[in-house]
Amino acid sequence: MKTIQYIIITIALLLAGKSYGQLNPMGSSYFQNEYLANPAMAGIEKGWIIGGAYKVQWTSIDGAPFMQALTATYGIPDKKVGLGLNFYSESAGVIRRTSLKGTYAYHLPLNDQGSFLDFGISSSIMNEWIDFNKVVGDPGDQNLHHFNARPLYIEGDFGISYRNQRLTLQAGMSNVKQLLNKDLRQNVIDRPLYMGSVSYRFFTQELTIESKAVYRGVENYKEIVDVGVQVKFYKDKLMLSCLYHSTNAATFGVGTFYQNQLRILCLYTTDTSDLGKYGNGEFEIALHYHFR
Repeated sequence: MKTIQYIIITIALLLAGKSYGQLNPMGSSYFQNEYLANPAMAGIEKGWIIGGAYKVQWTSIDGAPFMQALTATYGIPDKKVGLGLNFYSESAGVIRRTSLKGTYAYHLPLNDQGSFLDFGISSSIMNEWIDFNKVVGDPGDQNLHHFNARPLYIEGDFGISYRNQRLTLQAGMSNVKQLLNKDLRQNVIDRPLYMGSVSYRFFTQELTIESKAVYRGVENYKEIVDVGVQVKFYKDKLMLSCLYHSTNAATFGVGTFYQNQLRILCLYTTDTSDLGKYGNGEFEIALHYHFR
């Protein structure tokens, strides 16, 4: 039975070339923890902020992919500097991947009305390996051992943004090393390459509404567009969000903001039509705590 399940996962991953079933990032990166997508957003709020997210896909299948991230950012009081640390881990079948990323950001004030130009750069170390406890086949295969014998991979990211109280414009490049060296070979095909986004906030006496559009480039896939909105009620204590992805999937979220410090967000992403018969969507829970 386990062999059949791994075959199903393999087929689904191959179908991802058409359906992009593996190409949804952490849902919390769109509104709650934008540092996950853009290093320029590290430390835009003063003090320490700790964030964590866990996302699992196709829970009905043994060996299904999951992702988890832990971030810490610090905005230096009365300074223009932000620092960030990002630990990321993911698993899909027999393959494991972890990375540790450090970030330096500079926030340049443009006026006294809360307008900033942000720059951020990250350096990361990544390790990929095969979990032999999950291998269905010959554990003595030398190709598996050669994969695990590879050295750690060093990479870099760059981001920029313009923001004021209503409008935020962002752009970023991931895996800069690969972009500068076209002959560099990677072992996976779904790495993010670049992103651009625009968001705008509307304020009323009862609601805060933020609309957002994101344009993403991914290794060996056509570009992806995400469009969505987040609505905050009851003095921002309740949050509802919805995103549509050009991969024919949608993400729905609900969250709460407790005592102006702790954000709790739960998200569900539907499967595309090609993958719907293999799994039951993606589930994510994210926490965000500000030490005020």
